[in-house]
This record gives sequence, structure tokens and C-alpha cells, in this order.
Amino acid sequence: MFQQAKAVFPQAKANEMHCFVTFRARLDRLDDATLYIAAADFYQVLVNGNFVAFGPARTAKGYARVDVLPLEDYAREGENEILIGVISHHCRSLSTVLQPAFLQAEIRQGEKVLAATGKDFEAFLPACRVRKVERYSAQRHFSEVWDLRDGKDWIANALPTPLEESAQPPKIIDRHVPYPHYEDIHVPSAASTGKLIYDEALPYNSLFYSFPASERWGCFAYDEIEHHPYEWIQRHHQKKTNGQANLPVALSENEYAILDFGRIETGFPLLSLRAEEESDVILAFSEDASPDSFAFTDMHSHNTLEFLLSPESRPELMAFEPYVMRYAILAVKRGRVTLDDFGIKTFVRDTACVTLPDLGDADLNAIYRGGVRTFAHNAVDIFTDCPSRERAGWLCDSYFTAKTEYALFGEAPVEEAFLENYRLYPANGEYPEGVLPMCYPSEPQDNYKFIPQWTMWYILEVADYLKNRNPNADRELFRPTIDGLMAFYARHENADGLLERLPSWNFVEWSRANDWTMDVSYPTNFLYARVLECVYEIYGDASLLEKRDRVQRTAIEQAFDGQVFRDHAIRNAEGKLVLQEDCSEAGQYYAILFGGFDIREERFAKLLDLVCNVFSANRNGKMPEIAEINAFIGAYLRLEVLLKIGEYRLLLRDIKEFFGNMESETGTLWEYRQRHGSRDHGFASYALVAMTEALKHLGNA
Repeated sequence: MFQQAKAVFPQAKANEMHCFVTFRARLDRLDDATLYIAAADFYQVLVNGNFVAFGPARTAKGYARVDVLPLEDYAREGENEILIGVISHHCRSLSTVLQPAFLQAEIRQGEKVLAATGKDFEAFLPACRVRKVERYSAQRHFSEVWDLRDGKDWIANALPTPLEESAQPPKIIDRHVPYPHYEDIHVPSAASTGKLIYDEALPYNSLFYSFPASERWGCFAYDEIEHHPYEWIQRHHQKKTNGQANLPVALSENEYAILDFGRIETGFPLLSLRAEEESDVILAFSEDASPDSFAFTDMHSHNTLEFLLSPESRPELMAFEPYVMRYAILAVKRGRVTLDDFGIKTFVRDTACVTLPDLGDADLNAIYRGGVRTFAHNAVDIFTDCPSRERAGWLCDSYFTAKTEYALFGEAPVEEAFLENYRLYPANGEYPEGVLPMCYPSEPQDNYKFIPQWTMWYILEVADYLKNRNPNADRELFRPTIDGLMAFYARHENADGLLERLPSWNFVEWSRANDWTMDVSYPTNFLYARVLECVYEIYGDASLLEKRDRVQRTAIEQAFDGQVFRDHAIRNAEGKLVLQEDCSEAGQYYAILFGGFDIREERFAKLLDLVCNVFSANRNGKMPEIAEINAFIGAYLRLEVLLKIGEYRLLLRDIKEFFGNMESETGTLWEYRQRHGSRDHGFASYALVAMTEALKHLGNA
């Protein structure tokens, strides 16, 4: 794919944590010029000061996807400057693999190489991006603090730094997925302005992460870090002084402006400022605040950008990496600035070809619309759980999001890249033999945590993909990962043929059901029965159907009490399995979906009544002895169950109750129906698939 370019990086910097490098080429002409580029961890390309692209599309360790970017539209007469900024976080995360940094790039005109790394690009180590900063989140990487004083920028008159070739350059592979949709969206006015009042007694979160960012995980010591913008915002009261005001807005020290996009947007924040004197400004952002008062959501991420500015400067600022916000607050920590313009450059899947149907119901139309936007935000290079805190490619989430992709486009390029990443995963002893990560590209957490059940959903997704989205795909490509997983499961079968005490983080859903996954989890075993069936569907081994029948039959015999399915059995001191009283709604759905029985049989009459007349999106405390489902994955299993048993009107009712007014508030669908967590979660887009399917059966779509 590259003719001359080498994978390079500044000497002794490829394994340095949070290292920012600028590469520059100068060319007289860019007629018909194309940039071929691969990098780790992330790059941003500017041509003559104009943004071109952010990338790359992420993939497995030891590999790199190449982007192909036409440059002619950014050309000018005379010399053209091509800048490529590369950020190497070089820390463990759930959104990238840990690998040596590199850039491999070449500009070609047809087959003629105009410039290539290793011979034509200069490299610089600019001081404009502050290196020792807090992590943005444990799942992602580091916050952005930019020191633009004294003329510092991506080049900043620095001398070129020596480069070295990568000792083990990655294998270059195709991108596969569509290129992102970039669009500048501007906010014409501030929703409110006011003053900030410091109060040391205010409670605040510091280093607010989902799990500790340890030394192994990668972080700088708190005392090494000069700037703590996340903490600073929280330690100030906001006193509103004015309502809506058209931009530009002048702000002095300890003054702020709140900006409101009106809905959640995903991409790179844009700021046009005038600094009247040396200034320090913080942009903080949130998915759920208000036009009158800014507050961070409980996202376990430091949603801030900080900029240090020279006096009399007029910077046009853009974040290097993508973030998510509906609301933002621009706060002046020191100095005096004028905010001339504020906006965001979107970083989303292009959905211009998607037609929004009229479903004959305003609420369903809104949910569909929100589902499309939610999908677009979470299907750029891989399927992500959310585009904010994590941007991580989780299994199980992907099973549902993949259905949305195919429903909207009739093809599955992001799913294909997503599954390829898992096929390319290079096992090196971090997990038990045959096991796949729970999300990928990623690094194992400090405790090498993985979710056995999520690897089962991988097999379910592969079977669904091969059957319904690409039946002509080469099934043998998946055999190594599937055979490895099947061997792993077999090592944990008990004398009854059921899985018992699977290692690591056993997960069936975010509810009390997850307290009951040991020793023998019946939801897990019903899922295992479906895995056996899927592998039969893929490779045709009839013995797996016999094994499926045995697992289903045994799980029903042990778990069904005549009315409902109990969740688990514990092995007592005498070595006997003892069925426990614990019972969850989610457990019923695993049984109905994967237990191989007809719920309309007389012996399941009570269970059918519970599904149709007691359980719902908002159960409101009915039958507390059966643990209520949470959003994921219980609510989505319920949708699948209602489709399976033909309760289409119930499904539409539940979708409206669960997703309610989400779209009107944020333009997206949320992780939970409660106001916490992400307000923009990829799997939630499955709602549009479920309701469209229900409406088809009802003859309304």
C-alpha cells in the first residue's frame, strides 16, 4: 500500500507516554494528490491550515489500517504546507492497543511519490500540548491542555527532531469502513453568562474515573500535574447575571458563558477567541446540564479542555480528539477574552442516505430519529458503546448495534471491520487459552478481567452476520476464534454438561441478576445452548445440536420451579448442586429466547402472564421478589422476547415508555432510562430495529 514511506517516529519517543509530534511536508503542487496514511495512536491532518481528517480506523495490535485522503481540494497556488499531528498516548486503555508510536505517510500523484515519511517529512516536538496532564478517562487517554503563549503552535519555530524507523512496523491493512462525516455546527449565542465564585467548601470529584488509573495503566502523578481544570470548574459557584446573548461575548477573569447546542453533538469543539491579555480559559462540557447552570454528568470522565493564550492573540481553536456535549461552559480562569464563535466539527457516520420513515406515531418517529443519530455517533470506525467516556468496542453491545447498521444501510462495513479486529487479536497469555477480550481494540485491565458471556455473544453475532448480512463470507476465517472459545467452554462443563464457575467477570446484565452468576448460572447456560446451536449453523456439526438439546433440557429441569426460572444453583459442602431462590426478570428472558421451548405451552402459562401483564419497561415495584431488569441487556432481551412471541403492541408500548422523551432532550438514546451514564449509547439504536420489525408485523410499516 505504501511505495516508499517508512514507519517512523522521533528518536527514543515511540514508547513515551503522551507524546505529541508534528510532521511537515512542503510541496509546490497538490494537483491530483492523495495522502496515504497510517499512525498510532491518532493523527490529525491539516493542509494549508485547513482540517482534512482525523484517524486512523482502529484495529488489532500489530496491525494498522491505512487511510486514503484526496488533497487537491485544499491546494493553493505556490507552496503547500501539509501538517500531520500525531498523538501517542502510549498507555493502556479500553479504546486502543498499547503499541509503539509511528507515522507512515506518503503523498502520491498517481503512482508518483511526492513525499514520504523516512525521507521527505520533517518532524517537530512542539511544546504547545502540555504533556503531564490528567487522564480524560480510564477507558480513553489523556486530557487536552494547550499552551499557546509566546507564539507556540504545532511548529512553533522549533528545529526538526531526528527520526528513527520502527523496529517492528505494523502490518498495513485496508480501512474497510466509510470515512467520517465532518460538518461544522455553530452556536450563534450564549444561553447565559455570569460570574464564578470560588468556594473551597464545595464538594468536588477529583480523578473521577470508572476504575483506578494505576501506574501500570498509565498516568502522571497528581503532584506532577500543573493544570486541574476538571477540579477547578467544580470548586466555583455559578452566579447567572444575564440570559441569552448573541456572540461575540466578552468575558473577564472569573466570568463564564454557557453554550447550548440544543441536542447532543459529537466531534471536535471549535472556538474562535480574542485574547485581550494573557489568558487561561477552560471549556467544560456535559451531556446533561441546563442553559442556566452548568454541571458535569456522572460519566467518570474529565470533560474539559484548557487553553493558555498570549495577549492580543486571535486563535482559532479546535480539539485534537472528538468529544460529546450538549452544553458547554467557557470559563475565564485568568485574563480577558472575547468569544467570537463557538461550535463543533462533527465526527460521525454519514447517514445522508438514510430516509426517516413516517411510522404513524410522533413518539416512534422521534425515537427512530434519535436512534439514527445515536448510531451515527457510535459507528465511525468500530461499534462503540458511547462516543464520550470510552469509545470502546464491546462485544454484546455490537450484537445489537450491528442489526441497526444493516437495517439502515443494507450492508455491514463497520461490523466487518469490528469482527476482523477480533479475528486478528494476538493472544499472548493475558487470558485463558482461547478467550477473546470483552472489548477490543483494548488492553487487559490490571486484573486481566474478561467477560465469558460476552465471548458467547461474539459467536451469536458471527452466526447472525453469516446468516442474515453476508452469507457469502468465508466462514473459515472465524474458525480459529470460535474453536478456541468452544474449547474454553468445554473445560468448564460439569458432569451435567452445564457450565459451572466460569472464571473472571461473569456478567448477564446490570441488575441484581448479576449477583447470582455462581456456581451454575442458568441464564449463562441458556445462552450457551444458543452458542452450540450457532456453531452448528456455521459449521454443520450435528453433534452440537444434541449437546444443545441436553443443555436446554438439563437447565429447564434444574431451574424451572413450575412458574418461573431460578437464576442459579450453588454447590454445597457435600458437592451437591442446590437450587437457590434468587430469581430475575432477565433470567426469564434468557430462558425464553434460548431454552428451546414454546412459552405458550400450558406449563409456562404463569411465565407468559408475567411477561405480558406484569413485566414492562416501567414495572413500578410490582413483584419485587423477581429482580427487575436494567437497561442493558435486560431491556433489549425483553424486546427480543416480545418479537419472538409476537407481542408487537406490547413492544411498541415498552419502547415508548422506556425511551420516552430522550430524543426531545438530547436528540439521542441513552444508556439507561434514568438520568445517569451516557446519553448517547450505541446499542440503544437497536430500538429503531425492534419497532420497525414490530410495525411490519402489524402492517403499519
